[in-house]
Amino acid sequence: MNPTLQAPEGVPDWAWEKLARVEGARWAIPERDASGEIIGTAYREANEAKSFAPGGKRGAIVAWPLNAYAGSSAENPVYVCEGATDTAALLGLDLDAVGVPMAGQCGAMLAELLAGRHAAIVADADQAGRRGALKLADSLLRRCLSVRIIEPPGGAKDAREAVIAGADRAAFAALASGAEPMKPRPEPIDGAPVLVRLCDVKPEAVAWLWYGRLALGKLTLIASDPGLGKSLVTLDIAARVSTGSGWPDGCGAGMAPGGVVLLSAEDAIADTIRPRLDAAGADARRIIVVEAVHAAGHAGRALVRPVDLSLDLPAIEVAIKSMEECRLVVIDPVTAYLGGVDSHKNADVRGVLAPLAELATRHRVAVVAVTHLNKSGGGPAIYRAMGSLAFTAAARTAWTVSKDRNDPSRRFLLPMKNNLSPDAGGLAYRIETAGADGSPIVAWESDPVFISADDALGGDRDRAGGRTERDDAVDWLRDFLADGPKPAREVLSEAKAAGFSKRTLDRAKPMAGVLTRKDGISGGWVWSLDDSSQERQPSAEDCHTPECGNLRENPGDSTENHTKAATFGELATFNGSAGALGEPDPGDGWGEL
Repeated sequence: MNPTLQAPEGVPDWAWEKLARVEGARWAIPERDASGEIIGTAYREANEAKSFAPGGKRGAIVAWPLNAYAGSSAENPVYVCEGATDTAALLGLDLDAVGVPMAGQCGAMLAELLAGRHAAIVADADQAGRRGALKLADSLLRRCLSVRIIEPPGGAKDAREAVIAGADRAAFAALASGAEPMKPRPEPIDGAPVLVRLCDVKPEAVAWLWYGRLALGKLTLIASDPGLGKSLVTLDIAARVSTGSGWPDGCGAGMAPGGVVLLSAEDAIADTIRPRLDAAGADARRIIVVEAVHAAGHAGRALVRPVDLSLDLPAIEVAIKSMEECRLVVIDPVTAYLGGVDSHKNADVRGVLAPLAELATRHRVAVVAVTHLNKSGGGPAIYRAMGSLAFTAAARTAWTVSKDRNDPSRRFLLPMKNNLSPDAGGLAYRIETAGADGSPIVAWESDPVFISADDALGGDRDRAGGRTERDDAVDWLRDFLADGPKPAREVLSEAKAAGFSKRTLDRAKPMAGVLTRKDGISGGWVWSLDDSSQERQPSAEDCHTPECGNLRENPGDSTENHTKAATFGELATFNGSAGALGEPDPGDGWGEL
């Protein structure tokens, strides 16, 4: 054996060598299909860093030949573990064990391999491990004589940890023989509820990539105006994950390096992303970029298209699985990857972000979505993320980047929302240059800053410009209607979600150049921007409403010949014969606010 290589802790050398062979200065671990053919190879360095052979496929980790395995009863099953070290630890106890690194991908293969045998799945003692075990059991039940699910004895997280803590062959055998055999789950009925009994859920602490700031298995949002370095911040984070170099506030010292997946729609890979990562000291071997996805072409031609989060989460999942110990996914900006989804519609945005959050949970990765701020300068910072409030609502933590009002070269990374931990404050940084090419880097300050995001984003403009809530509503309307007309009900619902009252939006409409019209005889009201309003934006004086509420060219004109601002925000005409105000369409939705 190469003297620099040692069997993992808790694993006898003879058991480890049943699965792994020395290849230069690293271990090579073959992965096999149901026939025993080696279809892929996993590598383990002396420092325990892991990788996988390019072009290979994941398979089962088996002490070949399999015919030496018994699996003849519930008391003597084949134990199914998640990876090589857990498998070897059980082999070291003279138990038959097989490793399956990817339950979803290798379930059918393992079912064929263990056909006619009894199996006991040793699930890692966490939610992800339990879900993976149930998914694997569904595959094994088709071919195995019996399938049981157990967790490691002694409350250990995984099989090897249990062995290190002193668990022996009898402890595992007792759990296997005492477990109830699994039964095939019935086909779900469409519309039936998915119920979880809380007594069956083992409480877990939140797992952190960066304590108090980026949680594993969760969605995080970073929002700011252009030019403040939010993308540079994400690359600095990616570099630190790739090298395990720790965080600027002192957290994460000694953390293991991890894989990173990047989606970047605004920066070129060769002249921007790679130089900046190099300047930040990143390990480029642990970072991949999802540049596009393949699309079906004509006449055999291969085509590619942009990534669409509503369609292409499977492609992102492939990227995550291709990176050993992947811990971070960055999507910059998230609005560039929405395909045809309207970023201002809460329901549509939630329909995209919910599966993305589930993907983060399933693979225990931190997903960081980057976005811009809208033009509003006042109100709570939580409403400032571009598009629907659903972006901020879906994120478990949300951050904003702003300038230091007293030092324009200094930047703040400040919390807008944190549902997972006490407020640890924000951080300050400056953008400096590094290397011969002058690539920018983030130079962090280690001490926290306790400035609120509301003050940082709104303070200057409120004091210096006398900005009002109506001004914010004007900007919001122009942004929301920029892509074309929208039904009144949708506008009003989203305005309410963005924090604007009925009165404020009513006053902002003329300043924003908003036109309203009835969509046919039976249709509802529709709001749109007046194209000519881009040439001349009304001033506050233009939109002044006298106390009587009438909008007239001449106060002396007759009310019978002019319009009045209706209570519901639509233009209604006076009836010349009766003098009554025309009724607005009840579908305009103001009553919802």
